[in-house]
Amino acid sequence: MKDPTLSWLLDSKDPSVRHQVLIDLLHRPKDAEDVLATREKIPSYRPVKKIIGTQTSKGIWSPTESCYRPKWTSAVWPLALLGEMDAPPDPRISSECERFLELHQTETGAFACPSKVEESKRWDEPCLTGNMIRTLIKFGYSNDPRVRRAIDWLPKDQLEDGGWNCDHPEKKVKHSSFMSTIEPLWAYSEIPKQKWTRKMKQSINEGAGFLLMHHLYKSDNHHWQETYPFFTKLHFPMYYFYDILHALRVLTKLGYEDDERTRSAVQLLLSKRRPDGAWNLEGDWYREGDFFYPSGKGRKAPVVIEEIGKPSKWITLNAYRVLTQTGDLDPNQDS
Repeated sequence: MKDPTLSWLLDSKDPSVRHQVLIDLLHRPKDAEDVLATREKIPSYRPVKKIIGTQTSKGIWSPTESCYRPKWTSAVWPLALLGEMDAPPDPRISSECERFLELHQTETGAFACPSKVEESKRWDEPCLTGNMIRTLIKFGYSNDPRVRRAIDWLPKDQLEDGGWNCDHPEKKVKHSSFMSTIEPLWAYSEIPKQKWTRKMKQSINEGAGFLLMHHLYKSDNHHWQETYPFFTKLHFPMYYFYDILHALRVLTKLGYEDDERTRSAVQLLLSKRRPDGAWNLEGDWYREGDFFYPSGKGRKAPVVIEEIGKPSKWITLNAYRVLTQTGDLDPNQDS
């Protein structure tokens, strides 16, 4: 293979990464022998085993009354991470997906962060809804009527500027949020394009338009200056947060790879490439904390996937996904 970085990503000791490289970068069929053999090894991948190992003896991520709180350790968070790692669904995962749907889906079809048994006001959350639609699809729920109801709800919650905001309608909001908008779009990106309805296409167009209008990380209120500095850092796992790589990954998968308004973010991503061809992990929402959630700073993540400041297979994989789509990187060319 001509590209040594791609060879590094294909290392068999990291089957979750290898599985996605084979499919997304080398375009191997999902039923190809090497793809199936790699998928079979994912349950024994160290991070996947550690995540499953955080379940209680009863086979749940506690507490029983919520899948969302406490943040980072209850069921939503490990499920999202396992979905990102292409973990095959097994009874332990599927039963937690069912518990989530039972506790957190509202009458509208959306997902709410206080569960139906918690004694607090419930509100529909586009972040949680988008994130968990995507996760549930990864675990085989694409045709489940409950997931279809959640998908149908997404366009109903869009604001006039095209995006979403988790504070709406509980608070008076003037515009959409980058973080709230990326998750519904991530959910849409997991649905095959041939299954997009007219309403879905319009919803995608409007949501993508909101991010593109801001060049993915800039503020139109401050003469196109950068917004929060952590939006330009590269993170894994993403959960419901936002950065330029996450935005580029979602938008290129949705078909916006040639939009000129992505170019400043693409150039910033290219500038972060190491001399050896990889990208570093620059942040971790749990350990790093940020402007919105500073309490995370300095804590140890429940399951450490990679080290901050070191070469990251997950960041590099996502950068390759983006840059091969935009035409800025060709793994088949000599480095």
